[in-house]
Amino acid sequence: MTPRPRLTAVLAAGALLLAAGPALAQVDLLSPAVISVQGDVRLSAADGEASWLQDGFGKTRYGGKDPGWTTRLQLASADLLWRPAFAFDLTGFVDAVYQPGQIHAVDLSEAFLQYKPLPDAGGLRWQARAGLMYPPVSLENDGPGWTPTRTITPSAINSWIGEEVKTVAVEAKVSRRWADQELSAGGAVFVDDDAGGTMLTWRGWMFSDLRSTLFGKTSLPAIPAAHSPFRDQEDDSPALTELDGRPGVYAWGEWRSPYGVTANVFYYDNAGDRTTVSDGYWAWDTRFWNLGLRYAPDAATEFLAQAMTGRTIAGFHTPGGWRVDANFDSAYLLASRKFGRELLTGRVDWFDVRDNTFQALDNADERGWAVTADWRHPINEHVAVLVEALHVASDRPARAYVADATRQPQTMVQTALKVAF
Repeated sequence: MTPRPRLTAVLAAGALLLAAGPALAQVDLLSPAVISVQGDVRLSAADGEASWLQDGFGKTRYGGKDPGWTTRLQLASADLLWRPAFAFDLTGFVDAVYQPGQIHAVDLSEAFLQYKPLPDAGGLRWQARAGLMYPPVSLENDGPGWTPTRTITPSAINSWIGEEVKTVAVEAKVSRRWADQELSAGGAVFVDDDAGGTMLTWRGWMFSDLRSTLFGKTSLPAIPAAHSPFRDQEDDSPALTELDGRPGVYAWGEWRSPYGVTANVFYYDNAGDRTTVSDGYWAWDTRFWNLGLRYAPDAATEFLAQAMTGRTIAGFHTPGGWRVDANFDSAYLLASRKFGRELLTGRVDWFDVRDNTFQALDNADERGWAVTADWRHPINEHVAVLVEALHVASDRPARAYVADATRQPQTMVQTALKVAF
C-alpha cells in the first residue's frame, strides 16, 4: 500500500491539531531564511565484497571488488530543505533529497508540521509533530536533513534507523526545565513501517549514510532459491509501507543533567501482526529498546554511546518456531575532540543477529565489529572537508550460500566535500 494517502491524511490531521490556536506572527514561506540547500561530493575507495546495493553482503555503502579496491567519485547526496513558518510557534519541515543508485534518485526524506509554543511560567513546555519523520533515536544524526555531523558514516544502529525505521506519525513531547537541568518524555502513534526488520534479518547490519525515502526500496542480497525457503516475497524491501492496518507506537524519556550528561531510553513497537501478506510483502513484528548517553566534560570534548536490543518476527508459527524469528543487538562508543577548528572523532561498534529458527535451511546469524576514524576541517561557514577510514569485520554464515567465506573484513576510505547554503 502506498504511503502517500496516509501521509496526506496525517499532515491534514496534524495541521488541524497543531493549528488549534497558534499565536499569530509574520508568515515566512519562501524567503532565503527558510530555504536552504546542501550537497556532499564523495571520493571513496573500498575493498572486500560487493555492497548490498549491488545485491551483495558487503557492510559499507561503497563495496569493493574482491580481490582489489574500487574507487568512486560521485555526488553522494544533495538536499533541498524547506522550513516554512506559519506562525512563530507553527512551522514545517520538508527535505527533498537526491541519492544516486536508489530506485528513485530524487525523493522525499521527511515532511512534517511542528507546533512548539513557549513554555509556561513554571518552565513546562509541550510540542508536537505530525508527518513523515524519523523517531528521535539517533545521537549522531543531528545535522540538517538528519545527517551525521561528526563522521561521514553513522554507527550500525543509526545506519539501520536511517534505512528501515521511518514513520508517518503524530508525536507529542512534554518537558520541564528548572535551574540547569531538564526532564522530558514523549510518544507517538505511527503507520507505514510494517516492513521494518526485513533488511536487518536477511542482509544484517551495515554502515551507510543513505536515508530512506517515501517511495524508496532496498534490494535483498541475492542467494540461491534452495537456501531461501522463507523469503517468499519480493526481492526488495520498501522503506515505508502499511500492510496490516495496525498502528505502531514509540515512546521515550530523557534527562539533561547539570554535569554535561544527557541520558535517554527509547522503546519502539511497530505492532506488525506477523501473518499479513500484501503486494508481495510480509508484515514484520519489530520491537526494540535503545539506551543513549552523551557526556560533554568541556566545550571541546564529547562522548556518545548507544546500545540497542530487539527482536523481529514474521510469518506463521510452526512446530519448529516462527517462520522468521531473529534477535538483534548493537552498541557503539564515540569520542570527539576539537583542536582549534579541527574535529577528530573515533568510534567502535559491535553488532550481532541471532537467528532463532530453521538455521539449517536459512541461517541469518551474524556477528561483527567495526572501527571508524574521522577528521573534519571547516574551510568556511559553508564548506567543510571530512576524511574517514572505516574497517568492518563480520561473520555471516549466509555468505556460504553464494560460495563466499563466511568471515569477511572490509575497509572503506572516503573524503567528503560538504557544502551548505
